[in-house]
Amino acid sequence: MLDLITRLVRDFGSRDAEARADLRLVSQVPGVVPVEDLEARKTSRIAGVVSAITQSCSGDSPRLDITVADGTGEARAQFLGRREISGIRPGALIVLEGRFCGKDGVLTAHNPVYELLQTRDDSDA
Repeated sequence: MLDLITRLVRDFGSRDAEARADLRLVSQVPGVVPVEDLEARKTSRIAGVVSAITQSCSGDSPRLDITVADGTGEARAQFLGRREISGIRPGALIVLEGRFCGKDGVLTAHNPVYELLQTRDDSDA
């Protein structure tokens, strides 16, 4: 039990440092633009951390919505016809490439090409 508490305290204290390291990593991905520089209706490539995931309800058409943040802003991706994609989870580092269009004040890409980047957790497994 003490090990669990120690691990939780250690992990809680290191979240900010890990997040900063993740954002530095995504800024080094070749060919990406910062989210703040995205232009509507132009095909672009961004990299960031998955900050939110929403799945459609079982009665609705399958859809997975994710929000990606890179430290300069947030963009969304909608994967139509899918409720989940293996590896896409909050905290995952991802590269998205597609046409980002304005929707509800946020630039969103439908069914973008994606690439999951290896994280510390993945390399430890």
